[in-house]
Amino acid sequence: MIYYTKVTRNVPVGYNPGQKFLCAIVRSAPISQEQLCDRVAAASSLAYNDVLSAIAALQMEIVEACLSGQSVQLDQLGLFTPYLNVKAVETAEEADVTTIKRTKINFVPNQRFKNRLKTVGYTYKEVIPKGYVDPNATPPVIP
Repeated sequence: MIYYTKVTRNVPVGYNPGQKFLCAIVRSAPISQEQLCDRVAAASSLAYNDVLSAIAALQMEIVEACLSGQSVQLDQLGLFTPYLNVKAVETAEEADVTTIKRTKINFVPNQRFKNRLKTVGYTYKEVIPKGYVDPNATPPVIP
């Protein structure tokens, strides 16, 4: 279940620019590696330390593969692929390491993951913006 809220955005371009209303995901705190290990250990026959070790090794191997230019396919998730963000130049001689701006990792979910995303449910959740002060609230009395 994904929670969403309504937000306003100023859209400066397009056929009908101006202030628009959009749905946005209500994000809670990310799941930590410790919480993930707890969940995997509870859902499997592995002990917490075994899960922690396996996740640490998996992360290191994905990083090493991507740093060497290889893609990593995970059957239940999808494909992690490194790619270059580069500056286009006029001639082949100009295309060298100085035209590489940065390396990024692209994640593409596999078909199973995409199918599950198509069937996810949505629930509206009213969210109070961070730092919001209710103008109608009574200020606290300080003795």
